[in-house]
Amino acid sequence: MKTELIVALDVPSRQEAINIVEKLSPLVVWYKVGSILFTREGEALVKALKDKGCKVFLDLKFFDIPNTVKGVCEVVAKMGVDMFTLHMLGGREMVKAALEGISSFPQKPLALGVTILTSMNETTLHEDLRIQESIENTVSHLVKLGLETGMQGFVCSPHELSSLRSWVPENTIFVTPGVRLPGEATGDQKRVMTPKEAHQNGANYIVMGRSVYGSSHPLQTVERILSDIES
Repeated sequence: MKTELIVALDVPSRQEAINIVEKLSPLVVWYKVGSILFTREGEALVKALKDKGCKVFLDLKFFDIPNTVKGVCEVVAKMGVDMFTLHMLGGREMVKAALEGISSFPQKPLALGVTILTSMNETTLHEDLRIQESIENTVSHLVKLGLETGMQGFVCSPHELSSLRSWVPENTIFVTPGVRLPGEATGDQKRVMTPKEAHQNGANYIVMGRSVYGSSHPLQTVERILSDIES
């Protein structure tokens, strides 16, 4: 299975984001724009990235009443993003509304259902959210709900991939954050794996940010990651 690298542009300005893209081109095609950068720079950043031939993963994790989510999904589809996220915890009707929002576009972006954040662990799930199922069972339930509703892609920790791959349709897309280089600090992520491990477990895309552009030799780091996930 092919695994692709998405570089997360976790920087505060459009110029810094563009500098990263120019530094990593042409080895990296996919870039993630998260809520901080998008709130500061907006649609103009998406257009700038698309003008440079990038594929854009807009990670805003929509989670609202169905009609609102439907409307915002129409907006991001018009922007021309390639993938975007919504929270599966929003429930079946919200997911249906999201898919309806992009249904009329000839080139639909891929809607990705966020399952359980990689910053969460069993304690967070049980004590804070009062969800008594295990993380693995909760993720599986949310993926099953998504597939039943028409979703084709999901965001999850690489730790859940092997179990999910054992029963989901072969064409299901999985995007995995929580990926770190061997020996690297995990920060606020609690469920992490290396690029090679995520690839071996069945990730279609891995998301890495400062691990790449914060390294002393970003291009060499990308080459190392690509070697790991293409082997």
